[in-house]
Amino acid sequence: MSHRPPKNPSSCGLTRRNLFKTTAACAAVSSVFGQLERAVAAVAPKFVTSTRSMLETNVRVINTYHEIHCHGQCMLKAHVRDGRLLALTSAGDVPRAESAGDESIGCMQRRACMKGYAERKRLYAPDRLKYPLLQTGERGNLATFKRISWDEAIDRACEKIELMKERQKTLGYLPIWELGGTPLPFMGPYLSAYGHHSAGNQNDCLYNALGKGVTGHPAIDMLNSKFIVVWSADPQTTSPHLPFIMTKAREQGIPIVVVDSRYTGTVGAMATGAPGLTPWIAPRPGTDSAILVAMMNTIYSRGLHNEAYLRKYCFGFYPNDKVVSRSPGKNPVTGEAWKGQTFVVPEGQSFVEYLEELNREKGGEAGVLRWAAELSGVDAKTIETLALTYAHAKPACLYSGWTAGGAQRTGNGMYYTWLLLALAAMTGNATVRGGGIGSLSPVDGMSLKLGQAPGLGKGEKSKAILFSQHLSSQVILTGRDSRTAEQLRDDVLRMNGIDLGEDPRLRIEMIWRGAGSCDTFNQRGAINPKLLAWKKLESIICYERFMSSTARYADIVFPVVTHFEESFFTGSRVKTDTNVVRKIVEPMYESKPDWEINAMIAERLGLDYGRRGMSDEEVMAIQWKGAKVPEAYKAIDPDFKLPTFEEMLEKANLQLPTPPEKSVIAAAKFAPGEFPTDTGRINFYSPFLASRGRLMQKAARCQYVRPPEGREDVVEGRKGAKGVAYPLQFTTPHMPNRSHSSFDNTTMLTDTFEHGVFMHPSDARVRGISEGDMVYVWNDAGCMKLPAILTLRQVPGVVAIGEGAWYQPSEKEFFEAWFDTDGDGKPEKHTVPVDVGGAVNTLTTDRDIGAGDPFLHTQTSKSGGFAAGGNLCEVSKTLPH
Repeated sequence: MSHRPPKNPSSCGLTRRNLFKTTAACAAVSSVFGQLERAVAAVAPKFVTSTRSMLETNVRVINTYHEIHCHGQCMLKAHVRDGRLLALTSAGDVPRAESAGDESIGCMQRRACMKGYAERKRLYAPDRLKYPLLQTGERGNLATFKRISWDEAIDRACEKIELMKERQKTLGYLPIWELGGTPLPFMGPYLSAYGHHSAGNQNDCLYNALGKGVTGHPAIDMLNSKFIVVWSADPQTTSPHLPFIMTKAREQGIPIVVVDSRYTGTVGAMATGAPGLTPWIAPRPGTDSAILVAMMNTIYSRGLHNEAYLRKYCFGFYPNDKVVSRSPGKNPVTGEAWKGQTFVVPEGQSFVEYLEELNREKGGEAGVLRWAAELSGVDAKTIETLALTYAHAKPACLYSGWTAGGAQRTGNGMYYTWLLLALAAMTGNATVRGGGIGSLSPVDGMSLKLGQAPGLGKGEKSKAILFSQHLSSQVILTGRDSRTAEQLRDDVLRMNGIDLGEDPRLRIEMIWRGAGSCDTFNQRGAINPKLLAWKKLESIICYERFMSSTARYADIVFPVVTHFEESFFTGSRVKTDTNVVRKIVEPMYESKPDWEINAMIAERLGLDYGRRGMSDEEVMAIQWKGAKVPEAYKAIDPDFKLPTFEEMLEKANLQLPTPPEKSVIAAAKFAPGEFPTDTGRINFYSPFLASRGRLMQKAARCQYVRPPEGREDVVEGRKGAKGVAYPLQFTTPHMPNRSHSSFDNTTMLTDTFEHGVFMHPSDARVRGISEGDMVYVWNDAGCMKLPAILTLRQVPGVVAIGEGAWYQPSEKEFFEAWFDTDGDGKPEKHTVPVDVGGAVNTLTTDRDIGAGDPFLHTQTSKSGGFAAGGNLCEVSKTLPH
């Protein structure tokens, strides 16, 4: 099989028939694929004779890219006539004469997923926001919005902002929380949040254990492996381009095992198993790190670890580790260089000492395996076999994804991520080709660097004052997050030069949800505390395409264009390709681009902001003029030439395909001792984390940490503030028919994928629940009502509710919830609506976990973990009291 890329990657035209043949064969073991096929059949164009005739008559076909908040790489062909989109097809749907053989993995066809095919329905959706809206009644009441003109909307928005500017004179900052891009940085210090719901735990681990900017292996590197463990990731749903690479790994005979608390489509289509190992290993949520600890203990106990690698590359594995740092990095708090500083592992804090303590407590290797088995539900023999198989396979790949969900989003997600990396390091797989640390690099090979676009604003930009996103409601209500008063005051003084005084509190009085993708009300943090907190705000401005949950609770709503009504370059979330989003129709109704709304507000406020007189394509032409191909890529393909700007617009996709044997391993470029961590090494123990004192669970090393809610609480029968001992755990998986909250109102997708609570039949049986029954899922935080979906894909004792469904408060049913709103750590009773929309954040709890720290956020832009999986709940047929 040849891995050589074609000579001219910009014109590659591969088909992927083999991928779909393989996928179809695997579909028999996973009815998820049946759902996928039905969904695609429902939304893909059916080229009957009459349709073909319509599309071939005076129709312009425009290549464009499906830019949406997922990790896919969907190329679309828009069929347009007389300014109207007639149909969408996908790159590769129509065979191309120049297509190369299926065996090449060079330039991949970026096939559309069901969401891509559904974009025409979103463009012409009857519920699309068409003109500015003003809330004239109580926030959240859809019936009291009224249409207003753009002039009135801009005037009202500026009036609210001017009030905040007056408050700035007293506070020293604008009490406005910026969500997405706005002109606020040019107006003075303002408020923003740290904490990332998709990758906070992962990025905190990578920064402290591997170093700033050091990512994992690229996905394509798994083709160099001897054994692949996909751990708590479902790339079939979250990264639709990666199953192609995994299919090629299957074709090469590389064993693939998937560890996940749900039987996902990735398990059914991709997992092969290995000798002594089933394809699917199913731990309870939040217990993955216990399995990893037991595996590492077995590997260490039997002398299968790579001692030479550990001594040379790592810090904190052995007792009394001492190093004089040769790191190129700096302390993000003080700016002091790490190089030259001496670091010593404190007594009792090395990983070996942790294992020794665990063995004493649990009764040796067999006892540790038994402990992990009892906690996780995975039998001890399976854990032992997985450990030995991984240790003997050289190299071996751990794959948990990039901005992964799953176990990374549980209450001990940072430690889970750390243990994956540590397992790779102790076996020598952390920096070698064919290895892998769990976290993926977002780039398969190499990526093009575009030139700088013209700036949107002139003048000096102010830094944001940062607070924890995961405690935003508490900050609105009390002015404090999980930091002590002293920590909050010190952070703001150091970062912003503003002294908050003896009683430091942050005042959030307005929310400005500007450009970008985030339904903050729905997706980030617990919903029921927001119902109280957002009522306290002076005003909420929101840019949106539909009446999302955030828009519903706003005062002024501006309608924005879709990506079919504007043009721009994008690398999307994975940045492997360079893509062009093309304007295929003129902006509809009264909608405008985000940046134009910002410019209108800025101009009214007297700011010099916006790209006056420049079209989208003029901006892109400037970027393309400065585009640069990595020098290293020229050695791979010396004949490669960038297409002209016009050619790039026409193709809309540029790839720099890299053979697996030449893939870029970010961690491999660092000499031992010269990683950008504090110690210069791969950290099993982090001196910086220990010195900051911000760890919610106190451990500054990789180890098993009991989550705030989890399996232990079920076993112990711990009762919550409501007086209930909850017997079930829940997870919040990504769903193939939604991209977070996007597409939840696209009926052709919602009709195919029913939203509900997935339950094992045994859990349903003891509760008298049958398939399709409307049930209540509840805990201390809140209650939702949705249908029961019974499936053997669920582990007994664990239910799943797909994330992203829109919050919809019942007008008839209410629930007694218990949560903390005054910041004293003691929950109070609140009467809240039952959510009949199925927004899973109705059940989550506002809390910081891991290493949330605003100074870490300045290094990662995604610091501060989120716990949305493994929390406790109950399911019943009747409304609980």
